[in-house]
Amino acid sequence: MDREGKPEWAAFGSAVRRLRKKRGRTGVWVANAVGLSPTMYSSIERGKRFCLEGHAARIDEALQTGDRVMRLWVQMTSDQLPDWFYKVPELEQAASEIREYQPLVIPGLVQTKAYAKALFKQERPWERPQAMARMLEARTLRWELLDSDTCPLLWFVLSDRVLRSPVGSASCMREQLDHLVSLLEQDKIHLQVLPSTAPAPGKDGPFRIYGFPDKPTLASAEYMTGEIIIDTREKLRQCEVVFGALQAAALPPEQSLDQIKKARDVFT
Repeated sequence: MDREGKPEWAAFGSAVRRLRKKRGRTGVWVANAVGLSPTMYSSIERGKRFCLEGHAARIDEALQTGDRVMRLWVQMTSDQLPDWFYKVPELEQAASEIREYQPLVIPGLVQTKAYAKALFKQERPWERPQAMARMLEARTLRWELLDSDTCPLLWFVLSDRVLRSPVGSASCMREQLDHLVSLLEQDKIHLQVLPSTAPAPGKDGPFRIYGFPDKPTLASAEYMTGEIIIDTREKLRQCEVVFGALQAAALPPEQSLDQIKKARDVFT
């Protein structure tokens, strides 16, 4: 019988699974190479069992990933990140569509490393440097989704205040807005800018809607120290209605791209 598992085990297992799939290997192949039963190895990838240090080293050797798995293992066995920090990557990996409204900051999935680092320092001044480093590493792993063959449809609505609100230095903001422009011009994301004067409901807080190919829709809403999952039918319907209204009130994608470029030019 599977153990209950822990959030840090699930985060480790999910990251190892992504590395394995990138190498084109099956779980059975890795299990045999490492010296584990397929059932035991599957439990590690699913976050149901703890991975021993020696097994992590052998997974690195089998997949030829340098020390990537060992670094993930060290991260897993260090002080834990908040439980909610692990939920978002799991949902992103499984989703076929993600819609997100963000009135405060650039969405995490499309941040640059400099922007994310500055934002963590700004929003979580109580965190120790080690915890900050782990949060940044976890955020960096999420960005691999953008180059994945299984990247979901990504549609963002951003308040225009986000483009004008500095996080970090001027060069940090310019790099971040450059990144948004690049993602849009490569058609990796869809994004609309919502003017702060536009009449639209639900502009107070950020939220995401996750669509899946094989299970019901979920949503999540952020608050100061975490994130809650929304799975009741009525609240999900409200989220979808609000997001539709925000899209309707926002600028079209072409005009939104122009707004991002204009904001970028301010941070010189």
